[in-house]
Amino acid sequence: MRFQFSLFRYGLFVLSTFISAIGIALVTNAHLGTTPITSLPYTVTAICGLSLGTWTFLINITFVVAQKFLLGPTFKLSALLQLPAVFLFSLFIDLWMWITSSWTVSSYPWQVVMSMAGNAVLGLGISIELASKTTVQPGEGMVLAIAYRSHKEFGNIKVLFDVSLVCLSAFLGFISLGSVVGLREGTLLSALTVGVFVRIFGRLTCRIIPSPAEDVKKEDKAQ
Repeated sequence: MRFQFSLFRYGLFVLSTFISAIGIALVTNAHLGTTPITSLPYTVTAICGLSLGTWTFLINITFVVAQKFLLGPTFKLSALLQLPAVFLFSLFIDLWMWITSSWTVSSYPWQVVMSMAGNAVLGLGISIELASKTTVQPGEGMVLAIAYRSHKEFGNIKVLFDVSLVCLSAFLGFISLGSVVGLREGTLLSALTVGVFVRIFGRLTCRIIPSPAEDVKKEDKAQ
């Protein structure tokens, strides 16, 4: 039974990466700026080529390595699950970037609608990821590691981390391309709304998806 519960939860995690990738693709192809967490891979893609998913995977590998240095002996081997997680996520990003590339709209109001729809979908994906209680993407893992070492709140570190990614993206774009790419009002919109959508959908997912403790209670009753 516990194996079935674990399989169910990892299935939820795969579903969450699939949904989150749709959200990122919608926001990005609205052409109002990509999400803060995707800003660095997007800029490096514009500079060096390759796909957004490829650079998402490569950059997130560095996040896992950085976690190892930050956490030292407290770094758990289970954190390496972030690598297959982000590999799958990167594949889904490239898939949905290709699918949604033909959905591009030129009307500004519809671009805003498309960007907001992407933020809502991304919020849903993240809420399912959190409810699965399996692993996290390396970006969130990096924030958790910094929060642990600095003894600061996750939310505050998350904001600083996203701002740092955006600033680094702007700097790289300016020195390499002479302009900032992928950072517009949609990036700010994403920064302000995704967390709100996560909280909204989180209320629903926590009711539908039982916690691991509830899973164990159900198993004990069944026995």
